[in-house]
Amino acid sequence: MIARLWCGRVPVKHAIGFENHLMQGIAEYRAQSGCVAVQLLKRADAGMVEFLLVSIWISAEAINAFAGPEPAKAVLYHGDEEYELQPDLTVRHYELVPLRDEGGDDAKRK
Repeated sequence: MIARLWCGRVPVKHAIGFENHLMQGIAEYRAQSGCVAVQLLKRADAGMVEFLLVSIWISAEAINAFAGPEPAKAVLYHGDEEYELQPDLTVRHYELVPLRDEGGDDAKRK
């Protein structure tokens, strides 16, 4: 499994509109056969709102089917510019590491 992370920033005045705009892109992510989960995180800082989009994919091949021949290149959407988006133009990919329960913190939360 692979996590795909993308980040973009918009002025606070556009945060709600851009969040709604992102939901359309998230729907496209979720419709991909190789995408198993999507999370959207946000935080405000110095007049900007930063959005971190984290999607989980079953394989590099599934990411390539979605992102095309340059999988490290961000997938941007028509209309992003209306929100004064400052996007990262690349994404980061991380291999998910399965966690083992060895009686640590995970066991304490159960």
